[in-house]
Amino acid sequence: MNNQEPKSRVQRYNFNQGSDRPTRQRPRKPRRWWPWIMTLLTLAVAILLVLAINHHNSSGSNTSASSSTSASVIAKSSSASEQAAFESFKSTYSQYNDNGLTVTQKQKLQNIINDETNDAVQSREQKLLDKAQTKQSATSSSSSASSSSHADSTFASTHTFSSVADAQNWAQASKEQWLAAGYSTYTITSDGQGNYNLQFVR
Repeated sequence: MNNQEPKSRVQRYNFNQGSDRPTRQRPRKPRRWWPWIMTLLTLAVAILLVLAINHHNSSGSNTSASSSTSASVIAKSSSASEQAAFESFKSTYSQYNDNGLTVTQKQKLQNIINDETNDAVQSREQKLLDKAQTKQSATSSSSSASSSSHADSTFASTHTFSSVADAQNWAQASKEQWLAAGYSTYTITSDGQGNYNLQFVR
């Protein structure tokens, strides 16, 4: 009995358990998918933002290009329209102008200018008319004495117009004649009935 080996060296077997007892396995760490998913989402959002910005820039450039094109077309059309209006006035002016214009002819041309709605065309027409010389009308006498007498009687009488502008235009158109007749200025007064009287003063 004393020759028995110490208990620590004895292997104990449990014969009640089978040999196929499952061995212990290390617990698997769960795979971390979230970082990958977040990375993919971030990339997708970045790509969509880039595409959206490119589309906005391209549509904006297309809009500005079309706007500039339409503005250019409108400008050309407006310029052509202005030139046509001026040419029409110039044609009438040339028909009247025979080494000068009579007072009546000047007044007719002045009325055309006053009715013009385009300021640029109106300015060009006015410059053309201002250069024209004023000549005696065909009914005036050829002698200087009768011409002077006719001018004096014309400007000695009162002339009635429907507006101040018409009176001023007529006075400006005949300025050379009433100055030659000895008048220095003119006055425009209202008669209270919507008419305006033009009188020349020596």
